Amino acid sequence: MKRCILVLALAVFFALAGLASAEYKVLVIASDNYVESGGEIDYITSLTKIEGYTFSYDVLKINTDEGNRGWADATDLSKLSEAEIKDTLSKTDIIYFTWNGPGHDEGYFMKGAENAVREWVKNGGVIWMDAFDDNFKDDQGNQIGLWFPVDEFPAQIANTGDSDVEITPEGEASGLFSKPNTVDVNALILDDNFAGDLSGYKILANRVDGNGAAAIQLPYGSGYYVGMCIDTRDAGKLEPAKPLIENALYYCATLKASAVTAVDPNDKLSTTWGEIKR
Repeated sequence: MKRCILVLALAVFFALAGLASAEYKVLVIASDNYVESGGEIDYITSLTKIEGYTFSYDVLKINTDEGNRGWADATDLSKLSEAEIKDTLSKTDIIYFTWNGPGHDEGYFMKGAENAVREWVKNGGVIWMDAFDDNFKDDQGNQIGLWFPVDEFPAQIANTGDSDVEITPEGEASGLFSKPNTVDVNALILDDNFAGDLSGYKILANRVDGNGAAAIQLPYGSGYYVGMCIDTRDAGKLEPAKPLIENALYYCATLKASAVTAVDPNDKLSTTWGEIKR
């Protein structure tokens, strides 16, 4: 019996060690060219090793409207088939929405990807979200868009600005603000945020100005939506956010590891969204 217990303990140890040293594929999504000129994309993709985790990246620009800070060579998700989107998501562990990632300034850029993204999260995917605008809706009239389960877990995005931050007990326990960096949350520049009756959400931090949550987490199936309303539109605003961005990747990796998905991330094939037919 003792030998069986020892063997089981060793098996658990090596399994956990494997998770802690895993490589995770991150899909960085951008819809505002300020995150390119301001340096957020470059900074995120420079973070290839954080503690025991290794990260590799694909960058996906989804705003083709150059008049709304988009790119001529961006990918229009609405022109891809759901099968194409699902194929790439199957090779992705974490999605990182940069500032204004899903939409901004009345432009919504996740059309066509909603069902695939939600299914991916249900099956163990993890999404991180910076702040994004309050002033866009999907084709069904939903603020945020149905890539996020706002129909099941109602929320609003409030048109706000900067504020000091109070970390909640849940936020302290999560490690988001302390591992691997101690984050000065009051140095962060905040932007539009989740507000309203956030029943079902875990509130990791609140705005001191009383205008809602500064950081949230929503379990969804086997996966998670996590975010903090940070503004990273230029180098000055990005700089104080760098410790949090590193922590966010680390935290998402721990959530992904804890999900114990059926697919070993070390066996996944690399893909580039630019290779998909537009």
